[in-house]
Amino acid sequence: MKKSILSIIMIFLATSAWGACTETGTIYTACKPGYYLENNYCYARPDGGTSADKNTGGITDCYLPAGQAYSDTAGEWSYSENCYYN
Repeated sequence: MKKSILSIIMIFLATSAWGACTETGTIYTACKPGYYLENNYCYARPDGGTSADKNTGGITDCYLPAGQAYSDTAGEWSYSENCYYN
């Protein structure tokens, strides 16, 4: 019994490490929102951007959402359309 619980925990921990991705064997084929796919790995989007669920594109599929408030030392603003990375 202890061995099967330990096995389940080990499987959970192993899959949780890559929980941001859709996995096929050891090659990632798509990423969840907020991540982008590059060289078969999912990477977190930079600067608060997001992406579609199950996206298969690179960083250019990430965007800063329209209508969300942003700010820096110059002031506060929002985008009228999704602002995609390039």
